[in-house]
Amino acid sequence: MLAFHDLWVHSKRPTTESPSHERLSTSAPTLSSTCHDWLSKITKRSVVDKPLSVNKRVLIRGISGTLLSGQVTVLTGASGSGKSVLLRVLAGLLPLSSGDVRLRAEDDSNSLVPCTKDIGTHNIGARDLSISDTSNHSISIYDSSPTTWRSQVSLLAQHPQLLEGRVLDNLQMPYGLQAHQHRRFDVDWHINQLAHLERSPDFLYQQTTHLSGGEQQLVNTLRLLQLNPQVLLLDEPTAALDSDTSAQLVKLLMCWLRADSRRTLLWVTHDTQDIMPLADHHWHMQAGELKSIF
Repeated sequence: MLAFHDLWVHSKRPTTESPSHERLSTSAPTLSSTCHDWLSKITKRSVVDKPLSVNKRVLIRGISGTLLSGQVTVLTGASGSGKSVLLRVLAGLLPLSSGDVRLRAEDDSNSLVPCTKDIGTHNIGARDLSISDTSNHSISIYDSSPTTWRSQVSLLAQHPQLLEGRVLDNLQMPYGLQAHQHRRFDVDWHINQLAHLERSPDFLYQQTTHLSGGEQQLVNTLRLLQLNPQVLLLDEPTAALDSDTSAQLVKLLMCWLRADSRRTLLWVTHDTQDIMPLADHHWHMQAGELKSIF
C-alpha cells in the first residue's frame, strides 16, 4: 500500500566557526605584540576567504520498506534512532534528502465504519481522486500536494493538540478546512465509537480543558480516524496513558484497522509486551538504519 525506497534524510545546520583571531584573545598576553599582529593578519585573511560550513548529520540512511494493507507493522528502536523522523517523512511533514515514497490506493472508498457487525453500511463520500482514481494507481509524494498526501497518510502523535472549547468543536474543526470541506461531519459515528469507549454522548459537550490526558488522546484519535486515512502512523500514542485508557485506545485503533482491509498501521512503541502481539511485522531502527525482524 505504502512503499518507500532508498530514503536518506540529512539534518543541515549551517555553522560559523569563531574567527581564529578572536579565539587568540585569551592567549594574546603570552605572545609578543609583533607575533600577535602577524597572526591576526593571517587569520583575518583566512576567515574572509573561508565559506560558511554546513554540518550535515545523517538522520535516515538509505532505508526501504513496504506497509501492506490490513496489517500492523511495529517499529522499535532506542530514542534518537530515527523512528519519529521516519514517521514525519512518510507523513509529508519533513523533506527527503533523496529517495521516494509512493502510495497505492486499492479502491475508491471513504467510508466511516463503526465497530459493529453492520460495518460498511455508512458512507461519507469518495476519496480524493488525485490519490485513488484507479485500483492500481500509485502516486509519489513528490507528485501530490501536501494537503492531499496528509489526508491519506496521517500521523497520530504522542501528545494531543486540542483547541479550547467542547469536544464536539474539536471533532468538527477539520471540516472547516479546505481539504475536508467536501466531507460531512457524522455525529452518530462518534456516538457509536464513544459507546465502545464506555462514554456517553454527553462526553461530546465536555470542555477539553477538563479532560484527562488519556481522554484528550481519545478525542485526538477520533478526530483523525473520522477522516479515514489509508495509512495511519502512530508515534507512541499510548505512552503517557494509564493502562485502562491505553487498552481502550488500542481497541479503537485495531477495530478501525480491521473494519477495512485497505488500511494499514505503522506503530512506533516501546511497549513490546502489549503492542507486539498485534504485529504482523516488526521493524527495528538503529542509528538511522532499518532492519526487519519478522
